[in-house]
Amino acid sequence: MSKKVASMIFCGVIAVIFSRSPLAVQGAEKGPSIEEVKRIVQAAPSETRVKPKKARTVLIFSLSWGFKHSSIPYGREAFELIGKKSGAYKPVVSDDISMFEPENLKQFDAVVFNNTNNEIFLPENYDKLGPEEKKKADVIDARLKKSLVDYLKRGGGLVVIHAGVASFRKWPEFGNIIGARFDNHPWNAGNTVTMKVEEPSHPVVAAFKEPTFEITDEIYQLKGPYTRDKIRVLVSIDTDKTNMNIKGIHRTDNDFAMSYIKSYGEGRVFYCAFGHQHDLFWNPVILQHFLDGVQFATGDLEGDMTPSNKIKK
Repeated sequence: MSKKVASMIFCGVIAVIFSRSPLAVQGAEKGPSIEEVKRIVQAAPSETRVKPKKARTVLIFSLSWGFKHSSIPYGREAFELIGKKSGAYKPVVSDDISMFEPENLKQFDAVVFNNTNNEIFLPENYDKLGPEEKKKADVIDARLKKSLVDYLKRGGGLVVIHAGVASFRKWPEFGNIIGARFDNHPWNAGNTVTMKVEEPSHPVVAAFKEPTFEITDEIYQLKGPYTRDKIRVLVSIDTDKTNMNIKGIHRTDNDFAMSYIKSYGEGRVFYCAFGHQHDLFWNPVILQHFLDGVQFATGDLEGDMTPSNKIKK
């Protein structure tokens, strides 16, 4: 993309922001203010790392039952603006589960699970429904899950941010799709932890210029089916430089992956555990990493998915 085109897109995004009222930006949930949206725009990459092979469309999906992260509207805004400003993809922002019907899902090159949580294809009041209503909801839930599996196996992309790993807790296959399950967060919100870039030469982590970096966030611990035999870990906790003497640490192998990629059938999956703190969504390095993850998921950014334990030394 030329600088002139990038500048035109940037100005267009700025114009959209100033045309919004604060209520329109924040919606029913408390979201980013006009000033915070401007920060996101400024931090978002203005160019793609690689040119899209074709026009891309990406679904930004943020439905969450139970605990709802306050950063959800920030992530929604960020992923929409990343696509618009860089020109990497056309963002479609929707929490309508009908988007996962086969005829609708096929229009997307990738799907972003932006801090989704729990059984997101079921009604939030599922436990209070009558038998017939539950039966109808179960039919829809099963159909949409099959649709997602088929979509990914045929080559679709999935990007999962932070709490998205805690989605579909009662669906075993999602553990195979995402490659892990949420355990807990020993390092609570506001903790600063040191990260290490395990593969500095991998294109999906090109945003990180140093081998280690600090990040302040709510830091997750993952559990099975997590294994390096099935995923390629790109960023993890540097346990030599992080306080490990805290309650809640269950892993005994010092293996705390924070960002990784994997395959699922012909599809591509990118997971990044960052995304609890609001200010991460106007951190230019993190936004670049998110964009690279989306471009990997769409198939534009080529990245070796060989699992970490199977890489030839």
